Amino acid sequence: MTYKVESLYSPVYELLLSLSLYKRQTHLKYLEVGTKWKEDVENKISDELLRKIQAKNNLAFEDLSVLLIISCPVKKDIQSFINWLRELSPGEIYELLTPYLDESMNISGNLSLQRSEYIELLQGWNEQYFQKMDLSFLPALEKEAKLVEKRIKKDKAEKVINSTSRFIVESEAIKKVYLIPASHIQPISLVDQFKDTLVITYPITKENHFNEVLKLTKAMSDERRLKILRFISSQSCTFTDIVKELDMAKGNIHHHLSILRSARLLDIHLKEDNHTFYYQTHKGITNNLKGNLDLLLQ
Repeated sequence: MTYKVESLYSPVYELLLSLSLYKRQTHLKYLEVGTKWKEDVENKISDELLRKIQAKNNLAFEDLSVLLIISCPVKKDIQSFINWLRELSPGEIYELLTPYLDESMNISGNLSLQRSEYIELLQGWNEQYFQKMDLSFLPALEKEAKLVEKRIKKDKAEKVINSTSRFIVESEAIKKVYLIPASHIQPISLVDQFKDTLVITYPITKENHFNEVLKLTKAMSDERRLKILRFISSQSCTFTDIVKELDMAKGNIHHHLSILRSARLLDIHLKEDNHTFYYQTHKGITNNLKGNLDLLLQ
């Protein structure tokens, strides 16, 4: 593999991630924030901001804005990022984004309007939700990013990516990987591809051996999930492969895979087909369980 890896920390990214999570509300029941988080958020934000978020049907600019966060010279201050973005001309925004876009992506339309709507939502979300949180987790994210940055200099890139996120990059098309620690998506890792660049969002590991053992044993306590782990133990398989083998409804397979992902029991291979995940049982299951049990029972 010839790609380069970089660790990135930015509260702006966590802010954007939380806004996107609320808008899409995907994975909520598998995340530590839980399904009640939606109700908690709506008790904090105004009806006006809620209407604006609900009316926002196209999140293309929001999805691409992680690239603007990467490009911003000031990544560690939300207001500085917003001020920087506000000062950019539509032409400058276009020049920053186009190197990352292939034929399947586009940024057509009024960039000035899209930028203004984005800033309005981001600013409102920051003031009414994000800044009212207990932000004590942000220093932990920054510390994690610095630790990973040191590891990148010593270890193989693929080892660092896999240990943090459980992703395995096998695509020769990828030239750059950004690793971003995050809190809101705990404990699932996410990946976005922009042409030859991957942005991998991963949860920071919490030193709670009781919870880790509980999570692992719960994930492996279902016969169907054990069958999945056994089927994909020797080779990486697509979602379709697993559905065919186990003869179960797609919704049920998705549910069980999400639980296994949450417990970090799966490695996910990212191959040349960038729209397909290839799942394989994480080979370190036994060591993980034994290690956490040993530490718990000391």
